[in-house]
Amino acid sequence: MTTDTTSAPTLQYEGSVKRVWQPPEADQLRFEFTDDYSVFDWGKMPDTIAEKGRALTVMGAWFFDRMADAGFWQALEKNLLAKAPQLDSEFLKQTFSTPTFAKFKNAGCKSHFLALTDESGNELSLDAAAEASGKVFMSVKKAQVLRPTPRVLLNRTVFSYPDRTEYGEQRLVPLEVVFRFGMPAGSSLKERVEQDHSYARFLGLSKQPVEGEFFDRPVIELFTKLEPKDRLLSVQEALLISGLTADQFQQLSETATLMALGLFAIFQARGVELWDGKFEFITQGSELIAADSIGPDELRLIYKGCHLSKEMIRRVYRGTPWEKAIKDAQRLAADRKSLDWKAICRNELGQTPAPFTPATRAVIDKLYGSITNHLCEKPLFKGYPELDQFVCLAVEQNLCEGGA
Repeated sequence: MTTDTTSAPTLQYEGSVKRVWQPPEADQLRFEFTDDYSVFDWGKMPDTIAEKGRALTVMGAWFFDRMADAGFWQALEKNLLAKAPQLDSEFLKQTFSTPTFAKFKNAGCKSHFLALTDESGNELSLDAAAEASGKVFMSVKKAQVLRPTPRVLLNRTVFSYPDRTEYGEQRLVPLEVVFRFGMPAGSSLKERVEQDHSYARFLGLSKQPVEGEFFDRPVIELFTKLEPKDRLLSVQEALLISGLTADQFQQLSETATLMALGLFAIFQARGVELWDGKFEFITQGSELIAADSIGPDELRLIYKGCHLSKEMIRRVYRGTPWEKAIKDAQRLAADRKSLDWKAICRNELGQTPAPFTPATRAVIDKLYGSITNHLCEKPLFKGYPELDQFVCLAVEQNLCEGGA
């Protein structure tokens, strides 16, 4: 397919790591993933990472295509029951008996992904996208984004979400749906389960989680998507701000669980541990379909003890004065009922993130291309080390503790 280029795409939104373009087709958008990165909700950092945006674009397309394949889901039930003994078999059987799984086996898991394209709107294969000299985009179905409004009520800053009368046919559900297969070091779950010993039972776990151990099933947590800082939600509040019916919310839960299990199987087959991740969804009439993207920026992946995700990048900044200042700035902002904690960190506490050292950058520049090649099981990105070689490089620079 070739798009009429007489009307150039217009920039609709620019975030810290992604630009959203409106092409001539009114019902579509183009996602441009950049080489920028963000950690600790700071926004754009002072460096870039080589081929990060292109690799995320290719991986996102690969995942959505895989999950759209009904044959993938038809094989999943047998594969997990036979090859994932750490997962509770009764839980798996219940999950595979849901109406959502029946739909997946018949028609695959639907998403907003349409095609990989170049700047002229020409469709690209995975190989062509990885080798293209210009920009590549993920063409997706357009969805309405209704942002909440901050208000001060009862001496607290709260967010007022739009009324249902404003909803369109295709609308972003304002939730981040987080799944967890375990509690690795650095997981935010650890603090919650230690502060509230009943929280593990609330999540559906039969015992208190232990750091570094896998659960016998994936658990789901729900966070805000469109507020300045991700906020943990109760199921009741998540249902209310989602604007979904109870049946749609149940479908969202079932879809997220199945997608998590699908990813688990994909990575297990490649010797990679999937610990947690997040999904986003849009409505399509009464149905829910997967949105945004899927890749190492949304997942926590470990290969032979080495993190293959943003956790490796977070490690560079953990324990720095900037990380400490972020926490202090967020506390000060909350006390002042302000949303701009970054200005406090920058202007009052005098802390901003430092760029990578040359040695660190030399390793992290190889992160995304190496993961893509390993995942797709072909050298889409030329000149990148195989994953075992990459882990050795990362260990040498103290970017992970792998190599086992």
